[in-house]
Amino acid sequence: MLNTKEHFKQIDATLAVKKLDNETAALDSLLEEISDDKSASVAGGAVKNFSGTVNQGFAILPTVYKTTRQFNDISIRLTKNPYPLFVFAPRPSGGNVNTYYRYIPADYHGVVTVAADVKDGTSFRLGFSSPSEATFKIAGRTTF
Repeated sequence: MLNTKEHFKQIDATLAVKKLDNETAALDSLLEEISDDKSASVAGGAVKNFSGTVNQGFAILPTVYKTTRQFNDISIRLTKNPYPLFVFAPRPSGGNVNTYYRYIPADYHGVVTVAADVKDGTSFRLGFSSPSEATFKIAGRTTF
């Protein structure tokens, strides 16, 4: 049996956890609202949805994007990726905007910076490579 002081400490700890859970839920809700806004990113860059099929571990999506002056990074947030991937930003004319591939674990839905400090007006596509030889669908949003 707890004495009164220990009992109130336990109640305080329970209330603190509930308050933290409520604050976390409120932040999650705000982040979801922001991620659902398809008009612009928090930093003011353009936001576009994309989807495609990774065939036997490789895909370069056909859409060509052009970086904006409001946002100097190329970022993505996948909403569907059942297998681990590497993402890169190939230039339509050849070569890559970024110098390395970024790893994305399976079912990861956080923001991934594909390339940082990209010059305004740079044309790019989204490319994906997977260690899996499976064919699978991907979907998400890019900010640039």
